Amino acid sequence: MITDLLDLDLLRTFVLAVDMDSFARAAEQVSRSQSAVSLQMQRLEEITGHKLFLKQGRGWRLTASGELLLGYARQLLEINNKAVEALTATHIAGRVKLGLLADFSESGLPLVLARFASVHPQVEIEVTIDRQAVMLQKLQAGKLDVITTFGTHTPEDAIAIGRLPLRWIGGNNKTIALQEPLPLLLFESPCLFRAAGLEALDKVKRSWRPALTSASVAGMWAAAQAGLGITIRTEMGLPAGCIPLSATAGLPPLSEVHIFMLTYQKSPSPAVKRLIDILRETLTEQVNEIRKRTKKRHGL
Repeated sequence: MITDLLDLDLLRTFVLAVDMDSFARAAEQVSRSQSAVSLQMQRLEEITGHKLFLKQGRGWRLTASGELLLGYARQLLEINNKAVEALTATHIAGRVKLGLLADFSESGLPLVLARFASVHPQVEIEVTIDRQAVMLQKLQAGKLDVITTFGTHTPEDAIAIGRLPLRWIGGNNKTIALQEPLPLLLFESPCLFRAAGLEALDKVKRSWRPALTSASVAGMWAAAQAGLGITIRTEMGLPAGCIPLSATAGLPPLSEVHIFMLTYQKSPSPAVKRLIDILRETLTEQVNEIRKRTKKRHGL
C-alpha cells in the first residue's frame, strides 16, 4: 500500500537505473554513491509497498510492479520537465514570425496566441496569413520562422501534426451536389485541394464547372454558404453555414491530407521552439477532435 506521495527525485533515479541497467552508472549521473542509490530504491519500495527489483544472476530485473511504475514514472517526469520549462522560460524575449494558412487562423490562432502570451509575454509575434506557395517562398527567404501547411505526405524535415480527410463542403442547398455539371468553388491553381477534387471527379467521369475561382478561403466559405457551389477542404476552420457533404450526395471519395510545420532553421531559437510546441499541441488537439467527430458521424 502506498504510504506517501511519490518523490520525483527517487523516480528520476529509478528511471536512470533501468535505462542504464546499472545502479552504479545511475549513481554517476545523479552524483551519488552506489550505496546511496540502493538506499533510494529501497525507499521507493517502502513508499509504493511493492518489490520493484528481483536479483537475476549478477544483475537484476524489474518485477511486474516495477514495470508498471516505470511507465508512470516516465510520464510524471515528462510532465515535471514541461512545467519547469514553461515556468522558467517566461524570460524569453525576441520576435517570432509565424505563417498560417487561413484554415488555421480562426480556429487555432486565438488559442495559440493566448497560450503563448501567457508564458512568454515579452515575445513579439508577427503573423502572416497567406497561401501555401507564398508562405513557402517567404520561409525559404528567411522572412518567416515557422509555417503550418498541408501536403500529400509529411517531409522528413517537417514537424508532423496529423492527417485529415478531404471533404466536399457546401451550404444548406441539399440538391447542389446533384447539379450537372457540378458547380465548384476553387482556389486558384496550383492548389492541393483543387487538384485532389478534380482528379476524383475525373476518375468517375463527373462533369463540373467553375462557379467561383478565388485566392481567398473566406471568399469560398461565403460562396458555399450562399449556395453557389461546392468546395474541397478539410473540416479545419469550417465556419457556421458550411457542412461536409455525406456519401449519399453521390460525390466520389477523397484522399487524406497531411498537416505539418516547416521551420527556417533546423535549430530554432528558444522563442520559436516554444511557439512550435504550443502550435503542435493545439493543432493536434483540433485534428483529433475532427477525427472523433468524423468517426461518430459515420457510426465507427
